[in-house]
Amino acid sequence: MDKMDNIFFVGLAIGMISRIIMLNLDQKQYPTQPNILLTQLILAFVSSSLGALLVPALLSRSYTSITFLSLAAEQFRQVRENRRDTLQNLEDVQLVQRGEAFIEEIARTYEIRNYMCILTSFLTVGLYYVIVSEFKINSNITLVISGVLGIALALVLKKLLTRQTIGEIADVIPVEISFVDEFIMQVGDLKGITNMGSKSDRERYLTRGLGIEIIPKDKNYINAGILLNLGQRQAIIYNIYSRIGIFKQEDEPAFSPLPRRNPKKESLVIAYIPIEKDIDKLIEAVKSCPVLSSARGKNLSLKNHKIGEKGSA
Repeated sequence: MDKMDNIFFVGLAIGMISRIIMLNLDQKQYPTQPNILLTQLILAFVSSSLGALLVPALLSRSYTSITFLSLAAEQFRQVRENRRDTLQNLEDVQLVQRGEAFIEEIARTYEIRNYMCILTSFLTVGLYYVIVSEFKINSNITLVISGVLGIALALVLKKLLTRQTIGEIADVIPVEISFVDEFIMQVGDLKGITNMGSKSDRERYLTRGLGIEIIPKDKNYINAGILLNLGQRQAIIYNIYSRIGIFKQEDEPAFSPLPRRNPKKESLVIAYIPIEKDIDKLIEAVKSCPVLSSARGKNLSLKNHKIGEKGSA
């Protein structure tokens, strides 16, 4: 096996490793099925191979190899579209829907991860050739150096591509569910969540239901804008459902969770009926929800103001 073969396999391995270290994060933020996992590993292999082959192709002035990258990019965009279509087709059979914003975020993530594999394998192989040609270091030592630098790059990319979670921008506290005027649901200090005429429905909320309030950290309007984004609200609800389930049937709309804005604190209140009544699990499920990129950039003109302070709104 010659030196070119060695660095190709090192670049391929680093590209695969860069994808594997993201799989745990993907599984936490976007729970999925084993067959999707296999698909991602195969795509990671293809992406890493392209990145590892690109440097020697360019050094041999085979500039037509760039066309393979364009074809790969088109294929990855198709993967994104297929993933989006699959998730959208499943929406009607979900007790709690993901919502279009969350679906688009998942689809975009699957595409970006493939580019990460190309980049890490490409730079790993590129570093090998730079070190060998500029510093005249033994090829075996250079393999080790480029491999270590490639893994470091993969960890840096993981850090850069890791999304914020709700737990980083908001505090989640338990609040009480009650009914005022007999039929009007109140969660915490927010009245008028919904009007519930059935006594059995009210009793289920009172006996099995849990209430939470999601409060923006630092009284920050930017964090509040993220929480109150409609796509982000639905993502939070789905994230709860995917982790702790929901105690309802498809023909029981009264128990569909309804996130509501509390204008006093610019917070979000939710009444939820999990399968197992455990407030700690509910709070953890909310905190682990990723912040959607489409929910960012809200209330930027109020970044220097605080919620509830005089002259802030």
